Amino acid sequence: GVARRLRTGLARASAANMRAEGSPSLLRAKPTSSRAYGASKTSRRRARRYVLLPILGCAAWAFLFVLYKQHEVLGERRAATPRGATLAERLATPSSDQERARVVHADPQAEERPKELETADEIASPAKNFAAAADDDDEGTPEELRAAAEALMDSMKWNLPDEPPAPPVTLTSGAGDFPRPAIDEKTNVVRTGAGGDDARDGAVPDGGWHRGIKADVERRDAVRDAMIDAYDAYEKYAFGDDELRPQAKRGKNAFGALGATIIDSLDTLWIMGLSDHYSRARNWVDEFLYFDREWEASVFETTIRVLGGLLAAYDLSGDEMYVEKCLELATRLEPAFRTPTGVPKNIVNLKTGEAKTPPWTGAPGVVVLSEFGSLAMEFGALSERVTPRDEKWRVLGETPVKVAIGKSDKKNLPRNVPNGLYPLYFDSTRAVWTNTKVSVGAMGDSWYEYLLKVWVQGGRTEAMRGWLDAWQNVARGILENLVIDGNDDDAFVASWDGGGPVHEMDHLSCFVGGMFCLGSGSGVTEQEKLYLETARKITKTCYKMYADSPTGIAPETIGFRGGTAHVGQRSNIQRPEAIESIFYMYRKTGDEMYREWAWEMFQSMKAQYRTESGWCGLKDVRVNPPQRDDLTQSFFFAETLKYFYLIFADGDVINLDEWVFNTEAHPLRVRARKHSIV
Repeated sequence: GVARRLRTGLARASAANMRAEGSPSLLRAKPTSSRAYGASKTSRRRARRYVLLPILGCAAWAFLFVLYKQHEVLGERRAATPRGATLAERLATPSSDQERARVVHADPQAEERPKELETADEIASPAKNFAAAADDDDEGTPEELRAAAEALMDSMKWNLPDEPPAPPVTLTSGAGDFPRPAIDEKTNVVRTGAGGDDARDGAVPDGGWHRGIKADVERRDAVRDAMIDAYDAYEKYAFGDDELRPQAKRGKNAFGALGATIIDSLDTLWIMGLSDHYSRARNWVDEFLYFDREWEASVFETTIRVLGGLLAAYDLSGDEMYVEKCLELATRLEPAFRTPTGVPKNIVNLKTGEAKTPPWTGAPGVVVLSEFGSLAMEFGALSERVTPRDEKWRVLGETPVKVAIGKSDKKNLPRNVPNGLYPLYFDSTRAVWTNTKVSVGAMGDSWYEYLLKVWVQGGRTEAMRGWLDAWQNVARGILENLVIDGNDDDAFVASWDGGGPVHEMDHLSCFVGGMFCLGSGSGVTEQEKLYLETARKITKTCYKMYADSPTGIAPETIGFRGGTAHVGQRSNIQRPEAIESIFYMYRKTGDEMYREWAWEMFQSMKAQYRTESGWCGLKDVRVNPPQRDDLTQSFFFAETLKYFYLIFADGDVINLDEWVFNTEAHPLRVRARKHSIV
């Protein structure tokens, strides 16, 4: 008995220690309370009978009720919208506002067609059978259920959570009282602005452009037809969305469902004289474009595409509605500029105004060169177009440029970055550069472009001289460090990484040819002649990127070894920079060779990009027949097709003494300025 009591005491002491120490052995011990589930067979039996079984029964009842209600809804949909219904019937019971809009576009008279004009075939037995099935509460055949399910899925696919749908749209043509493009009956050309009158009268500075360029009507109209074909596909499958996915036959929203393709296309539609298409686009902007939305917008992309596109539409049409939209958008973007230096953060929430920088820049507050330095054209133009004139917007856009130029001397640049070149990352809080990589391609390109274009936009006045001085400095840096001659009287533009050039060229860098052409002025001084010669060589390289490809389409990047090019990144996303430089070289020289190059490239694009449901880029430019991606870029309408059209149009269509393009090829009127903080 003593031994048994001793063992019992030791066991109790051990259990107390395990409780105190949280021992796993204690955690595995059986519960001591008889009230716990599993303490006895009787309690387990009662728990199953009075707890688990009622719960399972309720769940089964709820599941069956949901199935019944779903069948009831599908039955009502079958009865209301039978297979074989006319467009008018579909409009009467649409599955969504967007579906209704697409039906109206497919047949604009559908809403107005009298019901008595329907044929017997359109209201034949399928509709009657469906109605009878609904009345008799019959479940229907498997084929009928499948058709109803497919209709339901079609109505749901526009509401994926990662791609917010555009607002509901009714496509109309010509409704409302607003300016429309007017085509000259003699020339079949839309008059854009002064149409060359200001240039001939000396009201704007002479940029040295070739005079007397006549249209190649057949090729110009072929490009116009391509625009109609590609834009019709967008209207049919994705109108109101940011971009079209042709192969999926649906839209994609990468810019907050702001209708990026519509806005990017406005000026192109106007310039080409596509009045009906323009009217529908203009109506959408007026009725459905709003900016009070929960969306983290790229300040750069939203400025060049949306703000720039609306400003260009205003400069072409004089429609004050566009200025009102611009002012609303600029107000939403303004919080991004509230930093200690005035250099904006890259991203801003359009609803809350909360601004931030992307995590991949390395630290909070670090921003990208091209994104903070490519805003002055649009914000400067806005200041001149609002009533009363408000210099706030011009100062907002110019301040980041002033800050960056002020930090571009040898004392402030990182080691191994040559004078005249700018690193890609800048700390908007401390006003210091944070890396040593330089590129006139991705993340750097439009910084260099805008230094020149803001000077041109401001009428090349003495007040704008700071912009020209800054551009001439970077032009010298590019010529001395990045432009490398090839083996065929050509040249390519390298990037810079720390201690020296990287012999690779982005397709994006092809804009440099056009930039040097624009900067060559009248070609009188030795410096201007050097700019034009450099433009010629770079443009030739960019043309060869297309001509030497098996598909006739250039890759995203090319590398150079011993002066010989080879394919780098193999894809092509319908970029415009090569045709942009060819356009500038033709307008400068009048050399018909550039038109031939353009026509060759256009035919290759039509052969490779076009599908029955839209125009796509390529996954691999080396493969023929093509392996297409599934996206029509909005800049394909804003830039690529516009430059093709203009190179075959009359030289006074967007006369380059009267207009200057932003980096999305939206034309803004040249206006003499008397003030600049740069």
